Amino acid sequence: MSVARRVTLVAVGALVIVLGLGFVAIVRSEGVPSPDPQPTAQQVEQTLLLQVMDDQGYAVADIVLGIEPPGDDPLTVMLAVPASLLVPEGDDSVTLGLTPQSPDTLAGIAGIEGALGLRIDAGLTLDRLAFAGLVDAVDGVWVELDRPILLPAIGDGGQRRVLGPGWVKMDGIAAADYAVLRVPGELEDQRIDRFLGLFVDVVDRMPRTEEQMRQLLTSLGSLAQSTVPTEELVPFLMTVRSDVGFGRLRIEVLPVEIIRGGTRPASVSAPDAEALVQSLFPDARITPDGSGMTG
Repeated sequence: MSVARRVTLVAVGALVIVLGLGFVAIVRSEGVPSPDPQPTAQQVEQTLLLQVMDDQGYAVADIVLGIEPPGDDPLTVMLAVPASLLVPEGDDSVTLGLTPQSPDTLAGIAGIEGALGLRIDAGLTLDRLAFAGLVDAVDGVWVELDRPILLPAIGDGGQRRVLGPGWVKMDGIAAADYAVLRVPGELEDQRIDRFLGLFVDVVDRMPRTEEQMRQLLTSLGSLAQSTVPTEELVPFLMTVRSDVGFGRLRIEVLPVEIIRGGTRPASVSAPDAEALVQSLFPDARITPDGSGMTG
């Protein structure tokens, strides 16, 4: 066999081997998923504690909002935390509903972090009139009532209002009173469900542009207390509004065990609460610098 022919055969054989190894690599790569990109500092779950107070300054509604980092399956989480939950405050403990009355503006955030081990990046507290302004800004909400609801009177000497049954369009004041109303014999979970139904509808009707959202937050003025600047709340709430509009929403209520009954009960987390929080906020951990929004 000539030298030229042997060189040709060797070259062909080497090419076959290279192609064969390449084919094996391709076949294996089809069966092995590509590694997920490592999360960056911007790709972390963001959390906000929203508290809505009644006319006595008690946070009847307490919602932890969480938005997951950008990805293929965006989702907003709403975890309703009963106002009765006992949370640490200094060397003592108080119900979560009482935290807005503390001189420490971060009392609610610190309470959730201490009781649930859940990092909270920002807090937004609305009094009754601020929530009313929020509802009026979206031109009211429709609510279906299965029975008549008696609302407080407006102003001195006013008549108490009766709404329902059936579909009722509520303006801001009516919606705010309905949201924080304590109906005799109503369980705390029922009051939470009532607020959540109203709140989700309000969020779905919130502004579609950042400038309009900024104007809405600014219009609430001092009746809405935030632990971060408005500019940091705008993109967060825009994401929440978008997720709600597209049905990318998961709503849960923190399970608790009542240890004191009455008009303002007290409770502690139920045994399955920790697992629920872990599943809802897998990367929301308490960090030394976790006092601000992370986006």
